[in-house]
Amino acid sequence: MKRRDFIKKAGLITAGGLLVPSFLRAGTFSSQLLNSKKRLVVIQLSGGNDGLNAVVPHGLDAYYNNRSAIGIPAKDLLRIDNKFGFHPELKAFHDLEKRGLLSIINSVGYPNPNRSHFRSMDIWHTGSDSNEYLQTGWIGRYLDNNCEQAHQGIQVSGSLSLAMKGEGLSGIALTNPKAFYDSIHSDFFDNLQTPSSENDELNFLYKTFNDTKNSAEYIFDQYKLKTNTSEYKGRLGQQLKQIATLIKSDIQTPVFYTELGGFDTHVNQLNSQVRLFQELNNGVESFIADLEKDNLLKETTVVVFSEFGRRLKENASRGTDHGAANVMFVIDSDLSSTAMTYNQIDLDNLEKGDPRYKVDFRSVYQELLQKTLNVDSKAVLSKEFKNLGLFG
Repeated sequence: MKRRDFIKKAGLITAGGLLVPSFLRAGTFSSQLLNSKKRLVVIQLSGGNDGLNAVVPHGLDAYYNNRSAIGIPAKDLLRIDNKFGFHPELKAFHDLEKRGLLSIINSVGYPNPNRSHFRSMDIWHTGSDSNEYLQTGWIGRYLDNNCEQAHQGIQVSGSLSLAMKGEGLSGIALTNPKAFYDSIHSDFFDNLQTPSSENDELNFLYKTFNDTKNSAEYIFDQYKLKTNTSEYKGRLGQQLKQIATLIKSDIQTPVFYTELGGFDTHVNQLNSQVRLFQELNNGVESFIADLEKDNLLKETTVVVFSEFGRRLKENASRGTDHGAANVMFVIDSDLSSTAMTYNQIDLDNLEKGDPRYKVDFRSVYQELLQKTLNVDSKAVLSKEFKNLGLFG
């Protein structure tokens, strides 16, 4: 069996419910400075967030004509301008936008959109065309091309997303650094002995495991360097607190990833979104304030995305069904003055009942790779996309 095939068959080592990448490169942790100018934090909103009720086009008649039950009254919105306003629970996003720290990128999608959760998320994770099937994620390919250690991509979650999986190097998924360390250093694993064998695959598996233990120790040692007393609310908030604590420790990790689920709002959307947006807003608000307190926001870019938007017209269950183009948010202290020009949407020229995409999501990835991570985006995305000019 070829080593590459063995790696794929080995899959993930599961330790106490914590997922460890199938491959960690040999050698000690590099002391080299990161090439990236900043750290990238990705927040995934799973289920298909309804962007039309996140950034509400109150100035467009078609919005209220199609949403008599779930349309949010203009008087309740956090006004952006005479056409758009934030959902009333997104106060932190409104404040960031007023401060010039947030770019609203509307009508984001891709040609020939897919309305399946799984397939559309795969497209966003891999950065593929809708008719293209890739086995590696866009961040995974960034790790393959530019990094040496698995801890350079950390996902605070119960499982590793496809976005973080590379051909030779994938990120690490953990629920928290201490639990990760404790699980990998349990009696069962500590009693495992590295065999002396002529079986290359077995030797490689044990070496991978030993490297995993080293990675767990490194992450936990860094995590212990800082005591974070900042208050965070909700599950997403706690995940972002762990990311903030690791950033404060100066861990050599350029990419962090986390997610908030529950956005598949077919039924009773108004109440669901209040709860979801409260959790998203509280988590982001605490995270940004925490980084600003230590002057670390200038070294961090945050991007928020979902696999697709929702239909313009509400359904009979006071919800919305799967759509296509959606809104993305980019938070950064170095946004250009033109970064706000992408908050555009057309509700009169629909595609099968959905707003048409105007911005390819890979254009956003391209700028994050070039401007935040300071790498060759074409090596990751295979081609070039329109330059949005998001960053100064």
